[in-house]
Amino acid sequence: MNFHLYIDPVNGLIVAIGLLVGYLVYRRPLAGAGMQPQPHRDLPGGIGSALAAILILAFLFGRGDGRTSEPEVDDKRPAPVVTVHETQPGTRAVER
Repeated sequence: MNFHLYIDPVNGLIVAIGLLVGYLVYRRPLAGAGMQPQPHRDLPGGIGSALAAILILAFLFGRGDGRTSEPEVDDKRPAPVVTVHETQPGTRAVER
C-alpha cells in the first residue's frame, strides 16, 4: 500500500522551526529572575513553546486559513466578449 502525503515546503519549514524552538526550551529551560537554572528537562514548556512558535509563524506567513494559494479556475463560465458598435455615419463597427 502506497501512501503519499504532500506537505507544502513553507508549512514544513514552519513545523521544523517550531520543533527546534520546542527542543531548545526542553533542553535548556529558562530560570526565573534570581533563580538557578533548572537541572531537569521542561517537557510542558517545550511542547507549549513549540506550539506557540508554530502558531505565530503560521499567522505571519498566512498559513492554515483553509484557502489555497493558487487562484481557482472556473471553466464553467465563458470568457467575456467585447462588442463595440459605432452608430455615426462614416465609421466602422469593431467587433471582438
